[in-house]
Amino acid sequence: MLNGTFLKRIVAAAGFAVAMTTGAMAQTIEWRGGSIGGGWYTIVSGAAKLLEDKVPGLTVKAVPGGGAANPVAVQQGQAQLAMSIDIFAAMAAGATGTYQGRPAADKLRMIGQSFGDTPYHFIRAPGQTMDIATLFREGRNIRFGGANNGATDEIALRWLLAVYGQTYDSLRARGWRFQLAAYADLAGAYRDGQLDYAFFALGLPGSAVVDMATGRDGELLDIPQDVMDAFKQRHGMGSGVIPVGTYPRYQGNREVKTLVMATTLVTSSDVSEDIVYRITKAICESVAELPRIHGSLKDYRCETAVANRPVPVHPGALRYYRERGWVQS
Repeated sequence: MLNGTFLKRIVAAAGFAVAMTTGAMAQTIEWRGGSIGGGWYTIVSGAAKLLEDKVPGLTVKAVPGGGAANPVAVQQGQAQLAMSIDIFAAMAAGATGTYQGRPAADKLRMIGQSFGDTPYHFIRAPGQTMDIATLFREGRNIRFGGANNGATDEIALRWLLAVYGQTYDSLRARGWRFQLAAYADLAGAYRDGQLDYAFFALGLPGSAVVDMATGRDGELLDIPQDVMDAFKQRHGMGSGVIPVGTYPRYQGNREVKTLVMATTLVTSSDVSEDIVYRITKAICESVAELPRIHGSLKDYRCETAVANRPVPVHPGALRYYRERGWVQS
């Protein structure tokens, strides 16, 4: 008869063998999105569940993040997938612009671009009458809302101020008060009458903007053409529109001209070719399901996902695109 100690050793050894076999098949990755209440966080939360359903053995942890910080998190191995912006990914990889003086993010690789592009929203509260140019040149005692400090759209706010020769300090000297916060908090502050203007970027439709509109009137302002030209020349940022009907209470029956950031899904060269291949395949074979996660994903096309390449394409993604005949190199 086998004694108890020996049986325990057999069971332990068998359990270890099973764990090793399972571990070889299973993998957990972290996917960084944006602030809670924003489109990126919604996208990542929904897409993480989709990947877990489509890729056996894969566990995806969806966590908040930010477009400027996410490339650094990927470079440092803190995240294996992340949402970023094309121009910020390129700057991080080249250690230029916002990332000047930091180590180059040389591990940064892309899976696809336009994975939920993010237009800017410039919102004017009821009772306010100044257009954007007049606001920055002459406005006094303004309560202004923007994204969390260091987020891509907060950095863009600083760029916007610079177009008009302003900084946070120069405007504070005129009585301005800035509230830089998560989108959900900005929505609450706006509804409660604590903000006069707000500027941030969200995929359409932005849940925070929808939330704002449930409790308070307002108006979406067109970004002036000279501002869009300056952003294109200085920072490589594109432009577009918020279509008619996106926010009826805030835009009436008109489209809104605005700046648009091209969202780029990035990963690391340290992530295996096999896992990125399976992730890319799962996304591309589920394109019809993506708009149910977030409306901004309705225009995602795998056929053109790497037509523009702010950073190199990951070999796993490239293998899938080649198999489908969408790219040659």
